[in-house]
Amino acid sequence: MAKRLHIFSLLIVLLLSAVIAPSCETNRGQIIPYVKVYVDLDIYAELGSMGIGTTKIIPNEGYSGIVLYREADLLFHAYDLTCTEYPEHDEAVVEDEDFIGVFECPKCSSTYVLVNGAYPNSGPAEFPLVEYRTAIQGNILLITN
Repeated sequence: MAKRLHIFSLLIVLLLSAVIAPSCETNRGQIIPYVKVYVDLDIYAELGSMGIGTTKIIPNEGYSGIVLYREADLLFHAYDLTCTEYPEHDEAVVEDEDFIGVFECPKCSSTYVLVNGAYPNSGPAEFPLVEYRTAIQGNILLITN
């Protein structure tokens, strides 16, 4: 009888874990519509002029374009330019003229700071810009999802 109670308790715990665990995840990957991303850039030819702490806009990729941020010599981050207030509006963020690495939504005035993972610094946005994977293979930087 005690063995059955133990097995029943274990099953209840596993069932609750399966139901509760997915609800703890963020919807970060579903904030903006999914689009296939596969960009390859030559680190020396196409990104050689990018200094550490600078950005490069890659238009016509991702949902609204991609901003590439160079954190260190061989460490890059790629973010979609779509404001995470989507679907409230469908706007791409633009770089602040005074501050490198700070992007602002022209519609809701949410600002995102790339140096802290593109989390919102002000405005109504609650989620960071959607980040794409970056990987270096030889002298090529790959940006994918």
